[in-house]
Amino acid sequence: MFTPIHRALGLEPGNLTMNDINQVIAGKVEETADLDWKKKFYSIQNNAVMEEVAKDIAAMANSGGGWIVFGIKEDGENNAASSVNPIQWSADNERQIRNIAYSKIGPPVVGIEFSKIPCGENPDDGYVVLMHIPDSVDAPHFARKGDDAFRAPWRNGPHTEFMTERDIERGFRERFQRGVEQEKTLQGYFEQAAEALNPEQGVFLAIAAVPVTPIISADSITSGTASNYTRPWAYSYFMASHQGEHSEEHQVPTSHTFMSTSHTFIWNTGEYVKGMRQWVLRSYALVPEDAKYRKYLHDDGTLLGAYQLGGVYNKPSASNQYPVGKPNHCRSKDIESALIDFFSLLRDHAQERRVSGGFHIRVGLVGDANSPILVRTFDGFMQVLTDESYSEPIKRFQPVSTFVDPLAPIEDVLPSLRALALDIVNQGGIQNLQVIAGEES
Repeated sequence: MFTPIHRALGLEPGNLTMNDINQVIAGKVEETADLDWKKKFYSIQNNAVMEEVAKDIAAMANSGGGWIVFGIKEDGENNAASSVNPIQWSADNERQIRNIAYSKIGPPVVGIEFSKIPCGENPDDGYVVLMHIPDSVDAPHFARKGDDAFRAPWRNGPHTEFMTERDIERGFRERFQRGVEQEKTLQGYFEQAAEALNPEQGVFLAIAAVPVTPIISADSITSGTASNYTRPWAYSYFMASHQGEHSEEHQVPTSHTFMSTSHTFIWNTGEYVKGMRQWVLRSYALVPEDAKYRKYLHDDGTLLGAYQLGGVYNKPSASNQYPVGKPNHCRSKDIESALIDFFSLLRDHAQERRVSGGFHIRVGLVGDANSPILVRTFDGFMQVLTDESYSEPIKRFQPVSTFVDPLAPIEDVLPSLRALALDIVNQGGIQNLQVIAGEES
């Protein structure tokens, strides 16, 4: 963490303590454009107060982000910290703030985080609470005033003012430019994923997930974390075969021995190597019979994946289960399993990196350019691969893009996962999903 308090006191990044807060008081640190003192938490009892909260949050988001600190009294002359006024704090306070950020601001401000500093050893001694409003790529944000009116506030030093028409015009122009840059970034990462494996060895799924707000100053991912990710687990809530068996957050190992034949995850062994500001998870190079994969875990929260789908099992005896001898063919259920693996890892990666605000995602099938891609479906009744004639040859696959917040309630992530999978398999003439859970599950 690095806050305006760190800047004012000349501190290195890290967690703040009451000793630091006492230095703030002794030094009479003044409010700035990105720092606002509040003696008390908002008394959210009516619509007028909620509108005031929305104004404060939107102003910070429109001004590059900032911190609102509850529990510090300011003097009335210089907007300087004058004394500590400990407050009580609960999860309800955080919930109220986030609800207002969604319902009273357009577009909503996401990614608000809170940090508590105990004022004593006893919880009854209260806290100083720091609320961080991130710099927003969706600016300008408009705070609701009354039933119909919206205003665009911004921070002018320690004061809040409202944007003029020209300010708003410039804000929308900058938002559009940020959108262009985000599209370039997403496409660049997707092309990297699309070059991660050799399509001549088998068609593969390439996928890139880029956070809306990358974690620029994050610590590097540890080798221990990278090692844990080489033993994949999947959220059971995503799987049709596990619906109703576990709690929403339950995970299951993606191994051949655990999963049934209809839910095989074939990218379940591998190693990890260090890259520049990233770790690379990959299949063992010396085990050619394993399905190839690569996953790139970036320190800033970006996640890339490449999953081999075709040519993974070439024994003639398995021809009723796999498209043996046809590397540009793949099974629809393997596409679904790869997406489940990626979304499960993305959820864990976002939690570990503390990425808020969601991800832009792009996914596609990459195959040998000299022949069409065929997505083969599986006859669940006969437990065999259906004939090629059931599929529609894909001569040019159209990459699919979406937006996902992997840290949302998991039941809210599932519809995006299903829609993405359907957009992929539908291009191959496949109508239904077989692995990913749905409303009918």
